[in-house]
Amino acid sequence: MSTEVIQRETEESMVSHKATIAEFWALPESMQHIEYINGEIIMAPTPTVAHQAVLRNLSFALHEFVKRTATGSIFFSPLDVVLPSGDVVQPDAFFLTNEESERAHTAKRVHGAPSFLVEILSPGSIKHDTLTKRHLYERNGVREYWIVDHKAGTIAQMILRDDHYELTELAESDTIRSIVLTGFETTVKALLSDR
Repeated sequence: MSTEVIQRETEESMVSHKATIAEFWALPESMQHIEYINGEIIMAPTPTVAHQAVLRNLSFALHEFVKRTATGSIFFSPLDVVLPSGDVVQPDAFFLTNEESERAHTAKRVHGAPSFLVEILSPGSIKHDTLTKRHLYERNGVREYWIVDHKAGTIAQMILRDDHYELTELAESDTIRSIVLTGFETTVKALLSDR
């Protein structure tokens, strides 16, 4: 499999190729935005400006919260997370409690399911983030999963209860409160701002 072909194909949308986990780990480290899910290497296009604006807003809000509470650590893509199922993902943002941080990460990647994570939709990632990753995170025990849709002006907040996600849809005028990050809340509008 040629990395040149993969990179060219991903300029517009998600691209996947069947592979072994050994082939995935053998890819050059310079290749970013790659994941290994259900026996396929999945490559995402470069994030959009709107995607990065949401990530910036989220990173500021989460950083301030974690700094104030000292409850854990926030990480951002591209950083590999090896889930209990063996799948490898790069969430846009995720939180590890202090306990999870101590046992979960090496110098290059994180092992285990984060308590909280966020994916920001891009035009080519809608199905991947809302279906594939939703089921993957649910199956691997991610306790809280947010899907930010800046185009629609919404956040889907999923809380794991009895091994299944309960979904709450929030609009721009709503305040979102994390269940995992006790005390963390922000308006949806503040996260979606492009300024």
